[in-house]
Amino acid sequence: MSQAPLSAEILAHRTCAFCYKSETKTHKFDRCGACLRPAYCSKDCQKKDWKKHKRTCQLQAQNRESLPVKGTPERDMLADIKKWFSKHTQLLIYVGTHAMRLHNPANASQTKTHVLFIELEPVPSGERGDFMFKAGVIRRMDECGLDSATCAALADRADEAAQDRRYSIVMYVRSGVAVYLAPITVEKCNALEYAVRFGPPDTECMGFLERAIDKTLTKEDSTRIMRLHELI
Repeated sequence: MSQAPLSAEILAHRTCAFCYKSETKTHKFDRCGACLRPAYCSKDCQKKDWKKHKRTCQLQAQNRESLPVKGTPERDMLADIKKWFSKHTQLLIYVGTHAMRLHNPANASQTKTHVLFIELEPVPSGERGDFMFKAGVIRRMDECGLDSATCAALADRADEAAQDRRYSIVMYVRSGVAVYLAPITVEKCNALEYAVRFGPPDTECMGFLERAIDKTLTKEDSTRIMRLHELI
């Protein structure tokens, strides 16, 4: 009996931006009504998070106003990237954590100044929502064309996450002119906890990212795939 091909696609569940509780089938979370980004399990959590979220909320609301017009190829591409992102969140957490070498706390400052930059290109078949790998690298925020206000807001978010013993890893995903910018928070852990969750430092994580996106994973990637499921 042939085995199903390895896949890094895992449909992510929403988590509360304040208490980090996971959404369930019977308890669906609501997003912030202004920027439509963070989700909350309750009104109480949303109120408690407002002090930290206020600045990024205003920035994200402004960004929404600059979105491509609905019905245009650019807006469709952005929607496709978001759907792709939701299925590869654990993959990006794994790669971002290893690429920034966060197993060493001395590298934590990178989360304030750098992003995991990923460039995708549509598959030759033209099937919507499916992409091929074009580039992947850790890049400075200001080298991605982000303005000073956005860079400052993302740096503040990293500082706020650090106060909660978390990292804020910024994902910058681009295909053509469409860009999706998404900070993801990851719980800090000591060296032993890190090894259990993420495995030893993975210097080949970008190669894994390329194979995962292009659906060319090998048997050697099986352990990495198992770790993605543990990050849910």
